[in-house]
Amino acid sequence: MLKTLITAAIGLLTFSANAQYGFSIKGNIASATNGQKVMISYVEGNKQVVDSAIVKNRGFLLKGIIKDVVRAQITLKALKEDNGPMTMEMMMARDEQDFFLENKTFSVTGSNMKTALIEGGAAQADYLRLKSELKPLEDKRKPLSEKIGQYFRANNEKARNELSPKLRAIRMDMTKVEDAFIYQHPDSYVSLDLIDGRSRAIDPKRFEPFFYALSPRIQNSIKGKDLAARLKVMEATAIGKQAIPLQKKDINGKDVNLETLKGNYVLLDFWGSWCGPCRSSHPHLKKLYAKYKADGFEILGIAHEQRRSIEENRKAWKDAIQEDDISWIQVLNNEGIEAFDAVKAYGVTAFPTKILLDKEGKIIARYVGGGVEIDEQLKSLFGK
Repeated sequence: MLKTLITAAIGLLTFSANAQYGFSIKGNIASATNGQKVMISYVEGNKQVVDSAIVKNRGFLLKGIIKDVVRAQITLKALKEDNGPMTMEMMMARDEQDFFLENKTFSVTGSNMKTALIEGGAAQADYLRLKSELKPLEDKRKPLSEKIGQYFRANNEKARNELSPKLRAIRMDMTKVEDAFIYQHPDSYVSLDLIDGRSRAIDPKRFEPFFYALSPRIQNSIKGKDLAARLKVMEATAIGKQAIPLQKKDINGKDVNLETLKGNYVLLDFWGSWCGPCRSSHPHLKKLYAKYKADGFEILGIAHEQRRSIEENRKAWKDAIQEDDISWIQVLNNEGIEAFDAVKAYGVTAFPTKILLDKEGKIIARYVGGGVEIDEQLKSLFGK
């Protein structure tokens, strides 16, 4: 007992000392020029934290203090940026990468930010180890994924469908590598992050065993506690569960009740005007809607905006609907959010998220991001 108390006390003192010291990120990027901005962003609790430093002689320095280890993103901003709507191409072109931040000293060195080596802290060392294990598969996945993306934009469904099984096979192999990493590193924040990512897309029964395989220290971290709470929400919206009742106003101010859509296969599309991948998915959704609507397929768009006022949110939402020329039912989650928050109720933590309901209103599939899974599911359901 005494030994346990002493160990706990030492751990507390260590954390306290690290917290007081904070983190320091010193970098040197060969392609950077004077005046460019280096930005770091991460989520702490429910708050998005953003900080920046100005490049001088290719170098920069960022300092701060965090409460717990977090996955952060560091970006070398262009001197002149396109302020138009964010597209998938623009996102892919950003000079940035993710890393694991804690109250330690970090170094960032390389020709550009996207490929720079970031070192510092135990979690980041684990992350580099995982990336090294995944690299052979990632080198196969990336060009294949880019090719499928090209076919997607060119509306070449046949070519895309021919490559999709190969991409799924690679992803399955990558998942196996990640599974092994989680079980081999139960006391790693990287393992927690892997599980957190899965919790946003899959049936909770599939990731529950991974979560409970983590060490007590990781389970009781800030992110660990948040994931445990989300697990309860996800259980309520798992595949096979009845959809949570939803009633909102449409673009014309008329009531929309999810209950009245029973008898159709319904796709709940969680999106936002600010979300590049969401907007990029609309042309393809329009094709699916045209193909299956007469057979009993309906889409309910649930937008969540991020402007300062409800008026600004409403305008951004309506403008995006008009610009994208989408005709299915649309509701704005921000309207009446105090009474019912659809994003929170359905455990949506990433955009776009799409949830497919059967004719009885039961959840039969959940998708995060793009991909051809929706196409294949609908083809299976409607036989064409």
